[in-house]
Amino acid sequence: MIPPHFTAGEGSTLALDDHASVCGRHALRWDHGPHSRLTVAADLGWAPDPYRTRPLADQAWQGTVDTFSVWIHNEKATDDVVRFEFGRGERTDCWFDLRLGFTGWRTAWVRYAYDMNGTPRTGMDTVRIIAPRRAGTLRIDQLLPNVALRPDAPCRDAQVPHVGAEGDEWDQQHWQALYLFDRLLSRATIDTPAPTAAELDALRILLTRYHDDYLAAAPKVDDAYVASLSAQADRLLDGRPLFSYQSQIYPPEIAADLKTFVDTVSLTDFTIHMRRIAQAHDAAGPAHRAALGELYVRSVRRLREQGWTDGSCQGTIHHSGYALTGYYDSLHLMRDVLRDAGLLDAVRADLTWLCGFGRIFRGYDFRNGHGSTADIINTTVRGMLAVALLQDGEARQVAYLKLLRDWLDTYLLPTPGIQDGLKTDGTTFHHVGFFPDYARDAFNGIAPVIYLLSGGLFRVSAEAHRAVKRAVLTLRVVGNTYHWPVSLSGRNPGGTTGLSPHAFQWLALAGTPEADRELDPETGAAFLRLLPASPDGAQRKAAARLTAAGITAEKAPAGAWAYNYAALAVQRRDDWQITVRGHNRYLWSTEIYDGSNWYGRYNTYGQIQVLHRGSPVTNLASGYRHDGYDWNRRPGTTTLHKPWSALKADLTGTIEEMLLTEERFAGGHAIDGRHGMFAMRLHEHPKYEGSHRALTSVFLFDDRVIALGTGIANRDAAHETETTLFQTALADPGEPTWHGGPEPITAFPYERRDLELPAATWLVDDKALGYYLPAGQRLGLTRTTQTSRHHGNDSETRGDFATAWLGHGRAPRAGAYEYAMVVGATPESMAAFTAAMADPAAAPYRVLRADARAHIVTDRATGITGYAVFEAVHDLGDPLVRAIDTPAMLLAREDGADALVLSVCDPDLRLYRGRDPDQYEQGRYTGHWTAYSRPWMQSPGAPHELKLTLAGRWRTGGAGIGSRMEGTRTVVSVTTREGRPVQFRLSRAR
Repeated sequence: MIPPHFTAGEGSTLALDDHASVCGRHALRWDHGPHSRLTVAADLGWAPDPYRTRPLADQAWQGTVDTFSVWIHNEKATDDVVRFEFGRGERTDCWFDLRLGFTGWRTAWVRYAYDMNGTPRTGMDTVRIIAPRRAGTLRIDQLLPNVALRPDAPCRDAQVPHVGAEGDEWDQQHWQALYLFDRLLSRATIDTPAPTAAELDALRILLTRYHDDYLAAAPKVDDAYVASLSAQADRLLDGRPLFSYQSQIYPPEIAADLKTFVDTVSLTDFTIHMRRIAQAHDAAGPAHRAALGELYVRSVRRLREQGWTDGSCQGTIHHSGYALTGYYDSLHLMRDVLRDAGLLDAVRADLTWLCGFGRIFRGYDFRNGHGSTADIINTTVRGMLAVALLQDGEARQVAYLKLLRDWLDTYLLPTPGIQDGLKTDGTTFHHVGFFPDYARDAFNGIAPVIYLLSGGLFRVSAEAHRAVKRAVLTLRVVGNTYHWPVSLSGRNPGGTTGLSPHAFQWLALAGTPEADRELDPETGAAFLRLLPASPDGAQRKAAARLTAAGITAEKAPAGAWAYNYAALAVQRRDDWQITVRGHNRYLWSTEIYDGSNWYGRYNTYGQIQVLHRGSPVTNLASGYRHDGYDWNRRPGTTTLHKPWSALKADLTGTIEEMLLTEERFAGGHAIDGRHGMFAMRLHEHPKYEGSHRALTSVFLFDDRVIALGTGIANRDAAHETETTLFQTALADPGEPTWHGGPEPITAFPYERRDLELPAATWLVDDKALGYYLPAGQRLGLTRTTQTSRHHGNDSETRGDFATAWLGHGRAPRAGAYEYAMVVGATPESMAAFTAAMADPAAAPYRVLRADARAHIVTDRATGITGYAVFEAVHDLGDPLVRAIDTPAMLLAREDGADALVLSVCDPDLRLYRGRDPDQYEQGRYTGHWTAYSRPWMQSPGAPHELKLTLAGRWRTGGAGIGSRMEGTRTVVSVTTREGRPVQFRLSRAR
């Protein structure tokens, strides 16, 4: 039955048709005459909105805009348009044209107020569809008159080139700007001189590697396997539509039902199966190749008929690279089959469009020039490589490969500011922050391409290769063995995500960045350590080659690292790892989406996590478990203990939460590459409890952690303020906790929520982490079944935990804490530690100062003194460091009788000076905007000259270090940049 809203005008007819459809099994067939009309009567419900295309809105706060959507099926491409008019009765208020130079299905998402001609009006109640100038047939499906949609979702293509032009500048431009990329490519002149002998040699090496090492899978191809592939293909080719994110346009109130009704085929599943077919065809004998080739051609024709083709963006095409990797990796294997079917030219054009090969000609001089680098090098560069190798003739293949190589030489270099990409300290940014999950996938995608190109003149530059190698090696420092600490989990706090050995494998085989060794010993040694217990064939082959070359597995990384593009300190020994993570005015505190990380607010409030248990080491074995976890109590953090309703992120009016604090001081520091520290001025975002503040520091000396907090204050009189010592999941409720004596606590449940500590005491948890607690504090200790909320779906979760914390009461004014943690502790060792602390001559550490201006701690075993100086101080009261003009972290030790080693760190990235005025209203910090919209996003870190005054007369030298003696004191100037520690040696002047 034809919907009553639809009326065919003179010279046209309507009918339901099952020839092709998108929504259900039927579409609306419109047989039209020249310029026939089809009228749809419906209240369009259009209303104005505050979105503006210039300047670009903050991604988080762009809101939604009213959008029209329709699917059109065309049987014969024509140089004409079908027009869509919108108005009140016979009056037309706005309109757009959809070009018909295609066959098969296309869809368009068109925003009323921003993409149409004319001006939309409230009260519009009519859609008129005006046929092209020649008679014909169009099929119409899933016409949605008005959907509130994110304004950055629709993108322009050959059918609707006027849609979303500002999207070429959005953070999503790496996916969405295909129309622009295509235009740039069409205007480019690509020289194709005859290749040199060296270029041809490099091309032959690349093609051999591409097939043998990257594409081929060599499955056992027999009748049963071909039948299985055919049966799977039949299910994917059964007439259902082929979607990636095309259901994003569904109205929220019916989206779930509509998804069930439409029952789409996943584009990801479809292209993965195409890769399986291609690999089977490559490995098959003559008896099976024809059938497999026919199956692949059927799949290609279906893909193209569904609109995944040259010139089409399918309404939106964001994240398409993830769905198309199987297609990209199948095409070279099937090039002869495609040529024989007369499809190679068309498919090459499709591929060139879909991977946006023309991006090579855009350059980087625009706001999001490096936006989502991780996505592109993970998913899309492999498609760009396939484009190059599918060119006709060696001259064109060489020319395209050189274009790709030269583009990668720049694209892979470290980027300034917080824009996405690789950073100078080895971290990798995605969503304008350090995001190891995306970094892992990015390098799993680009490392094999670096290997493929490394066999000759197409290898990437040494500088680009070094940047990737540094970033990959960083991942095995911040992960242990495979798992990331929870503070690095982004919006994925399940505790199960981590690194992969694949990037290490490919980089090892790619040789050194300088091309002076065929195998890279550093990434090779790391790969051998990370080799899984049951390696696949390629991993076994790579391991054998590395071993034959004399490369052996590295030991687990040991040392101390400061990654201040992540406000992160890492300390490692043996198989254990300690991480401390913060945030500041440049680096968001956590990423929260609707359905991901709802309770992540406190993730980077100075969280201290020890990853040290399990074989391999895991979060679960080390004490972290998602189910039952109290999201208020992350170890090392000072927080307000809120009910779930108050802790859950409020996403009203926004799609995500990535809050920036007002404070600039947070980060890590290291000395000698062996010992480290962390310090932070904690100031909670005003969206929640803006009065909550604390000064925190963490000193890392071998297996000892000293944690201090001062200035703890807030005005929340309804909730307890706490500093969490530990929250450890109990595999068995009887696992013991020790408190101050030889008898373990095994009772379960057990609760002591407010214990006064008249004397120093100690704890040891069930994971062999010991805690020394000075007197005068209030301790909470529980061993109980905790109920919590799932981070994504809000369902109730339960788990058995032992938890300890220090209480500061409600609305504290000047709260403080001190404790020490020891890795690998026993009750006996902690009793001895506590006894030693009572003797100043034997104390393992001493706190020399802990107030609102500085925390100073000295460690007996290492002789290192650490300073967390939270503001400029002209009289520090320290025997060595008398004054400092910049908030900073210092680590100092004697080097013989007449020398001193000093390491200085200003963690302020200095991406802008003064205030960001957009983040203030009437002088009060609101922090409304995310980092996506900040004008300083691409700013390089500015150098800063820090001056400190030392007691005594000292000489020093080296780049960026200066000194002058003033009587019995020495003023040392240190040039710092990007939060990098600067270490130098001073000699006593005679």
